[in-house]
This record gives sequence, structure tokens and C-alpha cells, in this order.
Amino acid sequence: MNLGTTVTQRLVSSAAAYGCRPALVGRPAGQLYSFADLVSTVQRAAAGLAWRGLRPRDVVGVYVPDAASYVLACHAISAAGGIPSPVAAQLSIGEIAGQLADCGARMLLTAQPLASAALAAADRSWVRQVISFGDAPAATPFSSLMSMGSLRPPSVRPHDLAMLPYVRRADGTLHAAGLTHLSVATELSALATTADIGQDDVVLAAPPAGDGRSYTAFLDHVLLHGATVVATKADELAAAATEHRGTAAIIPLGLEVQGTDALRLFAVAC
Repeated sequence: MNLGTTVTQRLVSSAAAYGCRPALVGRPAGQLYSFADLVSTVQRAAAGLAWRGLRPRDVVGVYVPDAASYVLACHAISAAGGIPSPVAAQLSIGEIAGQLADCGARMLLTAQPLASAALAAADRSWVRQVISFGDAPAATPFSSLMSMGSLRPPSVRPHDLAMLPYVRRADGTLHAAGLTHLSVATELSALATTADIGQDDVVLAAPPAGDGRSYTAFLDHVLLHGATVVATKADELAAAATEHRGTAAIIPLGLEVQGTDALRLFAVAC
């Protein structure tokens, strides 16, 4: 593995081999992205983000309720040279605003039903642009990013910041715990030996959990190995497993899932 290569660059490269294979199934409409579609969407969205002012090494908040939006947002930001900062779903509006202000984010990507809280937090931080998947009053539609051409992910150095999650200290406060491209690559290498995933797998993904560190790693691990990610609600895993013939699932640590005995479960920290 080239340690100067981002996960997004690796995903772009692998798309040539996986092509029309299904990569991502969204919800609630079930929009399907092949690997080629996923890469095209990410690169076009990256160009739209750059046109709207995103510069290399800018931090962008990611506050979305489902795995499909999460994948598209994080990789579009990375492809534009930015640094995604996942915002945990359980945070209060004040805590969201505090995280966004602390990391200096000027953009925030969100989706319903979190858009109202996202806009309220943006008003209390330095964020000037809220971009939403789907309709959200006062937010810019993600779809509007698609008409500005295409942007390939830039080169990086191993110790450049790749992602900026925030973790909760024992005293209850949040603090930044940035991950470099080197640390991300190391974690993905470890998953390659401990979490067996192949092209025939269909992996159900519950909504984003915790600070996003392990959640992001598992999603990227699945996609880099040519498997399909299906976004689903935690309480719909059993039904989704039947509908999509799921073979594995990414779930929050401690979640008890009934009726999914045939699934390999990958638990992520909350």
C-alpha cells in the first residue's frame, strides 16, 4: 500500500476493476450506486465543494443519519482535499456548535431528519454553508454540487490529517482526536486480516455511530474489497438482511439484533 495515497484515491482506483458492481444502496428510496457511479458522484461533488470555496486542508463537518450519505459526504470532502469531521448523532446543538467552532469548519454536510439541528448549530458556529442530502429549508442541496465538473483526489503525505473526529473525555467534554493518512492506512491493514470481506458480501450498515473512527474504517474496508454497503436503520436490519440477502452488518457496540443469526456482525465503538 502506498502510504501517500488516501482511501478516496484507492477507492477511485478500485472502481476501474469493480465498475458496474453495486457499491452503495441508500435509504429510504434505495438509490443504487455502482462503484463507477459512486466514484463519479464523489468526484463531481468534490468539484462542487471546491467551487463553493472548500480549500485543501479545510475541515468540514459531517452530520448525517445514514451510511450512504456518510460515505458520499466523507469521500467528496476528501476528494476536494478537505478533512471530514464526523459529528456524533447524540450530541446536543450546543455541543455540535462547539465542535464546529473548535475545528474551524465553514461548511457542514447534513440530511433529514438532522437538518434542523444542523442549521441551528451552524448559526452558533463559524459555519457559513450547510449542504443537505434531500430537501432542507435554508440549506444548499447536495445535488447542486453535481454541475461543476469533476475533481480527482489530491496527493497527500502520510502524516497529513485525514479525518478529525471528536472524542468525549471522562469529564464529559469533547476534544479533537485527529487521524493521519498513515494511521488510517494502518487501521485498514489490520481490518484486512481480522474482518474477512469479499466481493460477494452484502454488508448492512446501521446509522453512523460514536465519533466515527471505527465506523468509517469498516465502511471503507467493505468498499475497498468490492463488497456492497446497504444503508439501513438499526431496527430494520433483519428485514434488510432478507431483502438484500445480507451476509454481514456494521452495528453499534452493544446493539442486540434479533433475527440476524446468519449475519457476521462487526461492532463499532459508540
